[in-house]
Amino acid sequence: MDIEEKVNFWKNEAKRALAVAEDLVRLKRYIEALFFGHLALEKLLKARIIKATKEESVYSHDLLILAKYAKLRLSGNDIDFLAKVNVYNIRARYQDYKMSLYKQADRKFTTMELSEIKRFFDKIK
Repeated sequence: MDIEEKVNFWKNEAKRALAVAEDLVRLKRYIEALFFGHLALEKLLKARIIKATKEESVYSHDLLILAKYAKLRLSGNDIDFLAKVNVYNIRARYQDYKMSLYKQADRKFTTMELSEIKRFFDKIK
């Protein structure tokens, strides 16, 4: 694949992950929806890295690291937001973290968080 094909691949994967997040909310799978929200941003950032560097993306799930490699200018609020969303990657994967997130991640919370994820997604796409 050439650079543009790789960028498009990651962008399409990012859109797909965001759609899955929305589907998971409808299924009341809130933790998983947050995980896929994180995944959508991760994949979109990887597309941005490839576009900016003309090289493969770094191997990381950390949104702040990926944003740095993508050469994004982030506000303090953006940094705080990405740090918060990073938690959804870890908490959705590991059982001990899941329990604390189960208590917080109801429909209202998840819908609000996904709305913010979509806002940031649209900002950087």
